[in-house]
Amino acid sequence: MTQKEIADELFQAGKEVKNCFLKEASVNHHTTSERREAYSPYITLLSRLKILYDSLEYNSTDAIDITPLTKLVHGLDSAAQEGAFIDRFLSILDVLLLHTIKFRRNICLIRRNDSTPGLASHIITNLGQIVTALHNGYLPVIDTTYADNMFTNLSRAYSFNAWELYFKQPFSISLTDIATDEEVSVLDGIPSFMPNYNMDCLMNPDLMTFWQRMAHKYLILSSQSEHSIVQCLNHLPFDSDKKILGVLCRGTDYTNLSPYNHPVQPKPDIVLAKAQEYMEKYNCSYCYLATEDHEISQLFCSVLKERLLTTQEIYYASDLGETINQFNLAHAVDIHRKNTEYLTALVLLSKCQYFIGGRTSGSIVSLLLSDGFEKTHLWDLGRYGIDDALTLRSYLY
Repeated sequence: MTQKEIADELFQAGKEVKNCFLKEASVNHHTTSERREAYSPYITLLSRLKILYDSLEYNSTDAIDITPLTKLVHGLDSAAQEGAFIDRFLSILDVLLLHTIKFRRNICLIRRNDSTPGLASHIITNLGQIVTALHNGYLPVIDTTYADNMFTNLSRAYSFNAWELYFKQPFSISLTDIATDEEVSVLDGIPSFMPNYNMDCLMNPDLMTFWQRMAHKYLILSSQSEHSIVQCLNHLPFDSDKKILGVLCRGTDYTNLSPYNHPVQPKPDIVLAKAQEYMEKYNCSYCYLATEDHEISQLFCSVLKERLLTTQEIYYASDLGETINQFNLAHAVDIHRKNTEYLTALVLLSKCQYFIGGRTSGSIVSLLLSDGFEKTHLWDLGRYGIDDALTLRSYLY
């Protein structure tokens, strides 16, 4: 067998072992002997996988050690010890699978041909596609050069894959690193599994923790983004002992166009009232506001005055009758500057202790990039044209 064939067989066998192990882990093992009997065969299976793994010409830093598992399997005297064993086993197996994926080097280009969504939406769908690619044994590469979306003109203008203006590639592989003879597949569109602004996702702590872990690992800021964020942080009290409330309040095209099936956004005055409530209740010294709407910015500024923190400079009229992307194209707005400004705002929101906002892609990105807020409030007001208050009143009864 060639090294490639060994790696292919190792990946498939490793996935099968993992699936079987997860089924076994879902069973309630009540006694020590039951636990040892259930898990001991998996030590043997993992040992056989390691034999295949060790036959690959991998980097010496990628060596794995399974000896701790042997000690753990003999000490399964409680459910807590069983949980520790399960976590350790899966951790080692995941490392083996991940290194095998790197060795195989089957590339998956992630593209999204849709010119309407903004930066935050692309962050969410790209993260879902990264997880999908790895699950299927591929190394993901975000491709905004050969896709038709908000990044396309930037990629042409900079002669550069525009995604890399904001984030590093998940595995440091750029389009120019891919050889012509390498196996390449394409993931396009919206993945079925991704972080979402529906309440099923938002109210599931295990699911949100999973996506936060994925975001922290694979959404690594570019040096340009880091520079922009550091500049802002140097002029704001985020490193002090002062508590800061983060607020994301959408207006303009979102509330004016009421996009079908998208979450209804709260009225600005309601968001402001909740912000004042949170600041008093949790003793917040400042409120950091992220909004694209000029009137919303002015409303918060008129009430909170010097307690309001902002970093954005590009705003839009509240009565905007087209999408922001359409407006930007028609009025030659500097898209790179706007994206950098917006990403900086989302990162700064993630650094606040408290957060309130409507259910939007931006709110989700802030949650993903955070280490967890002390308290959050997200408005659940239904979806435009589906189950919002006005649509419900359209029915006869």
